[in-house]
Amino acid sequence: MPPQQPALIVVTEPPLVPVLDRMPTQTADEYLEGKRGPLAANVVIINLCRSYQYLSKGYYVSLLADARHQRVFPTLKMIEEITNPFTYFRALREAGVETIDFKMSRQRRRLLPKIIVPATGEATDGPATPLMARQGRDGQILYEQTAKAYSETTAIFGKTLDERFRKHGAAVFKVYAFPLLRIRLYTEEDGWKVGQIFPVGPQHLSLPEVELLTDGLSTPAFLKAPVGLAHPRPHRIACLWEASDPLAPSDDDTLDKFARIAARLGLLFERITKRDLASLAEYDALFIRTVTAIDHYAFSFAQAAESLDIPVIDDPQSIIKCSNKVYLHEVFRKNCIPTPRTITVSRKTSPEEIRSLGLPVIVKLPQGTFSQAVKKAVEVTELKSILQEMFKHSPLLIVQEYIPTPFDWRIGILEGQVLYACKYHMAKDHWQIVRRYRSGFTRFGEVEAVRIADVPDTVKAVALEAAELIGNGLYGVDVKETEAGPLIIEVNDNPTIETGDEDTVEKDRIYEAILATFMRRIQDRSRVTPAP
Repeated sequence: MPPQQPALIVVTEPPLVPVLDRMPTQTADEYLEGKRGPLAANVVIINLCRSYQYLSKGYYVSLLADARHQRVFPTLKMIEEITNPFTYFRALREAGVETIDFKMSRQRRRLLPKIIVPATGEATDGPATPLMARQGRDGQILYEQTAKAYSETTAIFGKTLDERFRKHGAAVFKVYAFPLLRIRLYTEEDGWKVGQIFPVGPQHLSLPEVELLTDGLSTPAFLKAPVGLAHPRPHRIACLWEASDPLAPSDDDTLDKFARIAARLGLLFERITKRDLASLAEYDALFIRTVTAIDHYAFSFAQAAESLDIPVIDDPQSIIKCSNKVYLHEVFRKNCIPTPRTITVSRKTSPEEIRSLGLPVIVKLPQGTFSQAVKKAVEVTELKSILQEMFKHSPLLIVQEYIPTPFDWRIGILEGQVLYACKYHMAKDHWQIVRRYRSGFTRFGEVEAVRIADVPDTVKAVALEAAELIGNGLYGVDVKETEAGPLIIEVNDNPTIETGDEDTVEKDRIYEAILATFMRRIQDRSRVTPAP
């Protein structure tokens, strides 16, 4: 029998449930800041925070556990998937869990569940009123109340008090191993079927459920160490893009060039918008060319593509990892990737620790794009003001030493190979590549494309090493070249590719390589025979 691994319970606040007093427990702040010292290499994190909502402390616990290579319940992937009924319905069905019906396309691909509840408020509140989903004439999803009878049960490590739903709870836990999960089931002619699943915090447990939690933590069996269809030609690649998006990583001319080269390769390259989610199953691949923040509709498209098993750039995991600078800092630190001196700070971090970096310093919100969530503090009063304002938006911030350079290297990487290289010069009389004026005017620094062979080998090597920690997709790695050697600033998913800038040297090879990657992934997928 596999050995049992040591467990650490992480809670938002000091435990209110008596059983937790007898077990190794840390608050989320203690775990995130690492002030209680190093943990055992094989420790298992049981995340019992009040909420797993995006950027909450519970979210960060699972995020940093992943960066620290620690096994965690629930995983970050589970947290992201459970917010999307499109994704979790498919995962449950593939695992043999009976769910309410799906709408189906002519190709028998699952599109949307008939009954879903849009996420609102705190994740621990759970959905309130069951709603029926249907697609309106303009492509928008509309919701209407349904009178369908339902019941709810709380699964605690997969076990339920209600005997009717014990098989359901165990089956769902095998797919989504949340310590505490509420399951909403609907009765149909052939029995109860899962309709919604959503996490709850320990503060919502009844006394009998607390007793069940006590039993689950006393005998934690879950802590044991873990031991395509053919497509007609031409293949269709959907490109998600909005003409009105000022931060889109490719412009109209660039996408026209993608389409021309795709046609030359025997592919169809078609633009879609946020209104086309319901028709995504009609395509063979998805290329996202709009902002990819977690709270942006593009992330829903990425999840949907993954659930449909069609190739997607950028994939959901790359978006999650690259969208959060706290994660990037932690994973770089864990893997000894050279970076500027950096610390993760909370409201409890001492001023002396922050000032140890010297001044000026760079302060960053964990989430943010195009340098908009990055500020420079030149003096102590300015630093205090920036921290005070940014803490309104996130419980954790990144503070980094300021290293002035005339340019940053941008190394484009695709599937572990250097695709292109540029020097992103700082905007005139500014410390960033983008300067935004109060009038609304924006000035960009020069983009200087460079032959890959002319990039220092040390810069290419560290960029490839950093990108490998994120995944096997398309990335733009920002590197500062210093006297002490190259330093990684960050890894970006969804890197900018525009005609006349990034492609000035490598030209069509950039487009051909990306399209060839899609073609190969589509073909690899088509060779997989679906299970009967």
